[in-house]
Amino acid sequence: MAEFLFWLVAALGAFGGIVLGRIRGRAEGKRMGKREAERDAIEDKNERVARGREAVRDGRGAGDPADRLRRNDGRW
Repeated sequence: MAEFLFWLVAALGAFGGIVLGRIRGRAEGKRMGKREAERDAIEDKNERVARGREAVRDGRGAGDPADRLRRNDGRW
């Protein structure tokens, strides 16, 4: 009887370890996913800021102000 209880406790311990491992793995995966999403959002924001700066630089210094006004007039 004692031997049966020993094996029962060992089996329950193994099963509990598997369940806890899966729960921990899932939580770790969610945490990693959030970090990756935050990193992607920061990279996207930096890329948009850089494109905006390039557009401002190219737009403000691109030729004669009167020509820029004529080109831009139709966009309004």
